[in-house]
Amino acid sequence: MISVQNQLTNLVKALVRFALWCYFKRIVVTGFSKQHHDKSVIYLGNHQNALLDALLIATTTRRKTTFLTRSDVFKNPLIGHFLRYIGMLPIYRFRDGVDTLSKNIPIFNRCGEVLHNHEAILIFPEGNHGLKRRVRPLKKGFVSLLSHRWSIDKEPVFLSPIGVNYIKAVRFPDAVSIVYGNSLKIEPFEINKENTHSLLWTLHEKLAVLTTHIPESLEGYYDQIDTALEQDSQLFLNPLKTNDLIAQFEHALQSKGSLEATTSIFFTPNTDLNKSFFSRTVSQFLKLLYEFLNMIPLSVWRLFLKPRIKQPEFVSTARFGFSLLFFPCYFLLLFILIAVFAKNIGMALAIPMGHFMMNLIFVKKVL
Repeated sequence: MISVQNQLTNLVKALVRFALWCYFKRIVVTGFSKQHHDKSVIYLGNHQNALLDALLIATTTRRKTTFLTRSDVFKNPLIGHFLRYIGMLPIYRFRDGVDTLSKNIPIFNRCGEVLHNHEAILIFPEGNHGLKRRVRPLKKGFVSLLSHRWSIDKEPVFLSPIGVNYIKAVRFPDAVSIVYGNSLKIEPFEINKENTHSLLWTLHEKLAVLTTHIPESLEGYYDQIDTALEQDSQLFLNPLKTNDLIAQFEHALQSKGSLEATTSIFFTPNTDLNKSFFSRTVSQFLKLLYEFLNMIPLSVWRLFLKPRIKQPEFVSTARFGFSLLFFPCYFLLLFILIAVFAKNIGMALAIPMGHFMMNLIFVKKVL
């Protein structure tokens, strides 16, 4: 019999999965496999977009997944209790204070039990987040999860790299692809202090293939590459093709020694310029209609909430959280007001539902 906690977790996942589908213009999942669904798995993802990365992966793994996240989101006791209840655990870092690191010991012990039960854990081995299209150096903290797993028994653990790719992480609506790579099977005797660096390098290389990776060797050309790739922004959903273009750019730069000689590699005609005047006019009208229909929620977001967000990596997560909480309340309020003043239940149901469907069409087709 499924426990109440599992039922609640599955319900929350289903609701969040639906909300993510409504929020994003497009979500593409590739490479996903159930091959190791009955094994101990650690999912390892790149980290650009705060909590949205975790939600996207956790709702696409299609299995019970415990995920580790920064401890400061647990500061509110009520929120912290709920997050733990649905399978989230805090991880403490140096920036949280040296005295907090000891709190990781029971967390890692719990992770060992999770893996022993042939369940999954999600962690972001970069140890921080950033909007740059690059896989940052990996931290070795997740290796501790392996030792805690093997303190119970000596069964292998599968490390599954995942690339999360946004077209424009702070924009709304955005599109995203989640690319699952081939898992690494790790036996207990394969991990020691000497080969940990080799494992980190292997995982870094795997992640760098699964997401757009502009290496540090091209840091001086980062803005030019990013801008050029944005000419055909759908490329960001296909990291294999995007990284191939970046490799061509690097090769051309080395051989020709000129930035101007390499720009043609990325050039894609701007399709917006090819649209007719009528199409552009209709598009602008529909966007204005969206702004009018959502005047109240958009005003609350733009005037009161967005200005308080200091780090751009949190903009999309905060916007998603606001939408998830505000719009159901907003539609419920519309229903109550129409039902009370118009005394027409059919109209009270139809108008909020119509508003929701219009918003969905705007997100998927117009904006």
